[in-house]
This record gives sequence, structure tokens and C-alpha cells, in this order.
Amino acid sequence: MRRSASLVLSLVALAFLAGPASAQERKDRGDRGGTDTGPSLGMLLTNKSVQEELKLSDEQAKKVEAGVSEVRQKHREDFEKLREASEGDRATRRGELRRKVDEEVRAEIRGVLNPDQVKRLRQIRMQARGADALASPRLQEVLDLTADQKAKIHEINEDAHEDAREIFRDAGDDRAGAIKKLQALHKETMEHACAVLTDKQKDQYKELTGEPFQLKWEGRRDGGNR
Repeated sequence: MRRSASLVLSLVALAFLAGPASAQERKDRGDRGGTDTGPSLGMLLTNKSVQEELKLSDEQAKKVEAGVSEVRQKHREDFEKLREASEGDRATRRGELRRKVDEEVRAEIRGVLNPDQVKRLRQIRMQARGADALASPRLQEVLDLTADQKAKIHEINEDAHEDAREIFRDAGDDRAGAIKKLQALHKETMEHACAVLTDKQKDQYKELTGEPFQLKWEGRRDGGNR
């Protein structure tokens, strides 16, 4: 199956480009506990490779995709209206809308996935967020990070976000090249962030994220493209 280069570029870039905006949105709200970087819940649930990893039955997959589709249709106009907003306001409104959509998706699929599938989905989402996950106050509390560790991880993420913007700006028509650079940056950033952790914290993080999983953006279970 052919991969959509433009889609892959957008999704890989999303994990980095969403980070700074989300952090600013949380700062503006006085809330640093958001978890809205990386692929959305709907993106993951309707992704073929994720569905296969979760071992969804055909019936489960149909219910999940129907639920996600219903929520997306409900908010289609809301996302279109974001284009009319100013740049600063757009980022805040996008973050708020995304969190709202994620919550509604959770409500739609409640009871569809079994506990093991829910656990694995959480692990996959944390992996997809990469180093940004280590900037989450909740995870930092669980890992008991020191102030120095938090500062170092913040600096690593900020540098990565800027590098990603530069790659995205310079991509031009060489999207394949940009994808490789972004993927390499994602991996390198995660390695640098994990290097800040102690051996005990690394073991804790590994337990929280589970077995490594490689997201593939190759269309739906029925063979369609996104």
C-alpha cells in the first residue's frame, strides 16, 4: 500500500510542532497538566497499525471508527472556523477543541475496548508523544524528577521544537527527506531526554510505555487512506 507522504510529514511534525503551542496554552490557563501533544486519540484509534497492535476484532474496529467519525463530523465546522482566527488565538482554540474532541471520543468508545487494550493504547500514546511526554507534570511526578531534570528536559524539547520548525520550513518539495530528518530528530530527542533520567527512572518509564511500538500511517483496516 502506498504511503501518503504529505500525511506522514504532517503527523511526524505534529508531535514536535504541537508541543510549544500546547505548553503556552497551559501556561496561559495556569494549567501545566495538559496531555495534548502528539497524535490525537482519534488518529490512533483509527490507525491500522494501532488497531492491529490492540488486536481489535472487526466488530470493535467498526464501533471505534464509527464513534470517532461521529465526533469528527460533529466538530468539522469548529475546526474549519479555526482558519479564521488570529495566529495566537488559533493555537489556544485548537488546543481546547482538541481536548474536547478527545474527551468525546473516549465517551464514544467507552466499554468497547477491554482493560488490556486500554492499557496498551495509553502506552502507545505515551510513546507517540516522545520526549514531550517527559515534560508532562503527571509523568514527572510519577518519575519523581528533580528540578534540574525538569529544566534539562524542557531545554531539550525546546531545542527539538525549533529544529523541527526549521526542517518543516526548509522542506520544500523534498518531503521524503524532511520526513527522515524529522524521524531522526524525534529519535535523537528521545535519547537525549532519557539520558537525563536515572536508571531507576528509565526502568519506570519503560514499564509505563510498555514494549516499543512503531506507528505506521498506511491507511485503515479496510485499505483506505487518510
